[in-house]
Amino acid sequence: MSRPFHEESLLRTTKFEVLRKTYPDEPQGLSRYVIRHHGAVGILPILPDGRIVMIRNYRVTVNEWLLEIPAGTMVPGESPERTAHRELEEETGYTAGRMVRLTEFLPSPGISDERMTLYLAGDLVPGRARPEADEKLEVAILTQDEALAALASGAVRDAKTMIALLWLETGRASW
Repeated sequence: MSRPFHEESLLRTTKFEVLRKTYPDEPQGLSRYVIRHHGAVGILPILPDGRIVMIRNYRVTVNEWLLEIPAGTMVPGESPERTAHRELEEETGYTAGRMVRLTEFLPSPGISDERMTLYLAGDLVPGRARPEADEKLEVAILTQDEALAALASGAVRDAKTMIALLWLETGRASW
């Protein structure tokens, strides 16, 4: 059940907005701070031989290189599937002949309304990656065993990649 609230924008960027939400039935001065997000996608690209196209992504927020599946933020008005095709090509150079929606999840509902849609990509055709100016990426091709070992060892640490690899391991990410 939703509750009525007052909303005030504190910061607006191209990818998200920070809001202060105040509920009239709460004690005076009690507010929640939330991040409004356009939505995002994650892509699990599988080559014909079963290997997975992943990326090593330098994340400024944690000052680390992370092993991840390709992903990206939706542009307002853009469909999740279109975003998945665009981000896959930008980050890895691959284009997908098949793109199948696996699931949608909330990466961090305690602070953000972001919804992430996870896709399985196949019939991949190699090309040239075109990362955005603020992205530091390296393409990494791993066997499924290598990717699952990275998950088990803790080398994979972001939620979208964990979810994608668990879907793969359980057989739910299949054609």
